[in-house]
Amino acid sequence: MKRKILLTFDIEEFDLPLEYNCPISAEQQIMTSIEGLNSMNALLDAYSIISTCFITSFFAGHTTTLMHELAKKHEIASHTHCHSIFEEADIEKSKSILESICQVKVSGFRMPRLQKINYELLREAGYTYDSSLNPAFLPGRYNHFNKPRTIFPEPVSRFPVLPMSVSPNIRFPLFWLSFKNIPLSFYFALCKQCLAHDSYLHLYFHPWEFADLSSCKIPGYIKRVSGQEYIDRFEKLLQFLMKQGEFSTISSFLEEPEISKLFH
Repeated sequence: MKRKILLTFDIEEFDLPLEYNCPISAEQQIMTSIEGLNSMNALLDAYSIISTCFITSFFAGHTTTLMHELAKKHEIASHTHCHSIFEEADIEKSKSILESICQVKVSGFRMPRLQKINYELLREAGYTYDSSLNPAFLPGRYNHFNKPRTIFPEPVSRFPVLPMSVSPNIRFPLFWLSFKNIPLSFYFALCKQCLAHDSYLHLYFHPWEFADLSSCKIPGYIKRVSGQEYIDRFEKLLQFLMKQGEFSTISSFLEEPEISKLFH
């Protein structure tokens, strides 16, 4: 199997300021994410790169034209209904809405803020994989050092779980905050290390990171790189990754013989 690059995005309403008691209207949440999504799309189109997009059905319902265009090139997956509020019924609801809007089959699921999810409920709703696990330690969020670092079948149901990439041994996370806050040379070196060890790399980001966040009252480590500076930085990442492996959607990756045999 060629080395695979699994580039994924959590496409949601920009509700993050609410976590820091910074008021932001639902309209502004949508508009900020649309601004970033347009820039993200332009960059991916310029390099003909495919990705997997985990989308809240609330956001999709306000951006149907954008969703139609996205579904022509990228895999569409569920990020539940609303990013800030979750009910178990949203597992099936979000899938139904996304499939209706995008006119494609939705197979993947990712919980907002990578919270724990019941795999049996996902299976019952018709999903075929979960991507809600960061096998690292993030203070105040989670500690998953005891979880598998790479793709695995959930022990009870054998449901496919695809964790985010972390470095071998010390499990340094390669998620969006790392990309923003460590030197690119170090980030690239860790990506290479993961690819050499695992034969694939699973990264995730958000479209709102491509928008100008300088006026938002959120922590500096979140907004320190945004807008055009972020677009330029992300372009360097794409140019680097193109030399390291082949871009793939998660669903296509799961169909690779070396991977699919893990679940049978």
